[in-house]
Amino acid sequence: MSIEPKRAYKIVLIGDPEVGKTSIRRKYMGKSFRADYLKTLGADFAAQKVNVEGELVLLTIWDLAGQSIFHGMRSSFYHGCKCALIVFDVTNPSSLENCLKWGEEAVKFAKNSLRKIYLIGNKIDLTDDVEVTQEDVNKIVRKFDEIVKFPVKTYETSALTGENIIELFEHMSKNLIIGEDTDEAAFNNEHGKQEEEVEVQNDQEMSDKEKISHVTSLVEDLENKMNEVTKKLKDVKNSLENM
Repeated sequence: MSIEPKRAYKIVLIGDPEVGKTSIRRKYMGKSFRADYLKTLGADFAAQKVNVEGELVLLTIWDLAGQSIFHGMRSSFYHGCKCALIVFDVTNPSSLENCLKWGEEAVKFAKNSLRKIYLIGNKIDLTDDVEVTQEDVNKIVRKFDEIVKFPVKTYETSALTGENIIELFEHMSKNLIIGEDTDEAAFNNEHGKQEEEVEVQNDQEMSDKEKISHVTSLVEDLENKMNEVTKKLKDVKNSLENM
């Protein structure tokens, strides 16, 4: 019998094209690094069950395409996300500057569900080509203070070597749990345990276990459908090339 996770968190992975978003996700999901950057068709999707200090958690990671042509399509993918991982390329200063734009987009479309933002400098293995300084990053973080009311965390990663990627996701998962528990405790203190139980009974049609099971089922179904779409697109591409 498989053990179902007790919590589920939706994460969006955003940033300019070719900063390494997809490679970071693949490295974390256990797949090898690919030197050729895979352009996503609006959004790519993956799910992973992770153990965070003895608690099983379901992470759904939405890798959103950075190209401007997908701007109008991205808004719907932010709904319900708890955390935004905003990636920039340490060899490309403009990709860091654009992180503010990505942060504003996440805040706008995720609305009150967004609880965490991580600013991730990727490609640190390219030591001879690094053009972004720590002071540059600090300036952007200070500007984020005007956009969000919570601290923005920073990380440096390499999708090529895997440096800091596992640590990044472990830190994020742990902080999502801590933040959720803190919010729940604050709610209980303000409204009282009995009032919360009544509100939960009125607002929730399914138990927490049933909700997580339902989310897991939807995740698996969506992943299967996306695989089918990808296969069909490849078939179309091959047909066009053979014409």
